Amino acid sequence: MASIQSKKTKAGVKIYYVVVSVKGRHKWIKAGTQADAKVLKKKIEALNATERLEKLGISSRDKRIDEFFQEYLDHVRLRTSPNSHKRYRAALNAFIAFLRIFHSNLKILRQITPETIEDFQQKRLESIELKTLSDDEKPGNHLHKRLPLPQTVNYEVSVIRSALIWAQDRGLISLVPTRKVKPLRAKLTRQARVLTIEECKLLLKTAKEVAKTDKSMRVYHDAFQFLLNTGLRSGELCNLTWDDVDLKTGLIRIRPKEDWTPKSYSREFFLNEKSVKLLGGFGNKEGYVFKTASGKQLEPDRLRVVLIKVAKLAGIKGLTRVHDLRHTFNSLMQMNGVDPATMGKILGHKDIETTMIYTHQTQEHLRKSIEKVGV
Repeated sequence: MASIQSKKTKAGVKIYYVVVSVKGRHKWIKAGTQADAKVLKKKIEALNATERLEKLGISSRDKRIDEFFQEYLDHVRLRTSPNSHKRYRAALNAFIAFLRIFHSNLKILRQITPETIEDFQQKRLESIELKTLSDDEKPGNHLHKRLPLPQTVNYEVSVIRSALIWAQDRGLISLVPTRKVKPLRAKLTRQARVLTIEECKLLLKTAKEVAKTDKSMRVYHDAFQFLLNTGLRSGELCNLTWDDVDLKTGLIRIRPKEDWTPKSYSREFFLNEKSVKLLGGFGNKEGYVFKTASGKQLEPDRLRVVLIKVAKLAGIKGLTRVHDLRHTFNSLMQMNGVDPATMGKILGHKDIETTMIYTHQTQEHLRKSIEKVGV
C-alpha cells in the first residue's frame, strides 16, 4: 500500500513523500510538491508486487542463484526425461561455473543482467578454464572435446531463459534478462559420414577379425551390424532389453525404462531378416540385449571409442560418431526407395523435415539416377 505524507523542514517548507508499506516494512520516497507525490503514488501502485519490491530495494524474496537453479532442476526432473534433465543440469552448471570464475560477486537471482548473459556467451566460446570446470560438472568425461560451438551455447542460454521465465512466473524477478540477448550466429557443422555398402561390409569384417583374438569385441561387431540394420540411436541400442524384442514376429519396441527415456516418442517396427537372425544367435536372452562379456550393460561412450578404433583399422576415414551409422541406415533406405514417412516412423522422427536431414545420397546413386533419364 502507498500513502502520501508530508514533513516540514526547519525553514517551515512542507515536503511531500510517498510512503510504501510492504510486509511490515516502510519506505519514505521524497516527491516534492503534493502534485508530484500524487503522480509518484500512481506510478508505484501501477507496479506489480515484485517490481515494487525491487525498485524500493526492500525485496524480501531475494533468492540465491545456485539455490534457485536447484529448485528449477527439481521441477524439470518431474516433467522431462532423465536425458533432458541431464542436459538442463549441464547447461545450468556451466552458467554457475561462469559466475564462479568471472562474476563471483553475483549471488542473487535478480542481479543477473543482459550484460551478464552476453558475457557468458563470449566466455563460453573462449575460456578453456570455464570449459574444464563445466565438463567436470557433467556426467561422464568430456575433457577431450573442443570448445563448445555457438549452437551449443545458444542451447545453454535457452535453458537459462527457461529457468528465468519460471522465476518470473513465481515473482522472483520482474524482467527476464535474456529477453534482449541475441543468439550467436551458428557455425556449419561437419557433414555426416555416410558409409557405402562396401564400407559397411569392411567395417563389420574388420570388427569380426578383431573379435577373433579379443572375445570382448564380439558384442561390438554385433552392435554395429544391428545399428546399420535398424538405425537405432546408441542410447536406444544400449537400453534395449529382451522384453522389447519378439523374435517370432520380428517386432521391436523402443520404450522408456525406469532410469532411461528415449529421445523421441515410444515406437515399434519390424526388424529385417538379418537383424532377427543376428539376435536369434545370441545365447543369454535375459536383461539387456547387448551386454559386455561380464554381463554389464553396453555404454554409448565405449561404443564410440570402439567404433573409432575399428574404423581406423579398416582404413575408413572420417567415421568418428556412432550416429553416422544411423545416417547410413536412413540413407540406404532412401536410396532403395523407402518413402520418407515410413523412414520417419522407423527412426522415431516427429516430422518429415527431420527425416530428410538424415538422407544422403552417394555419388554412385546420383550417377545411376540421372542415367534413368535418356531423352
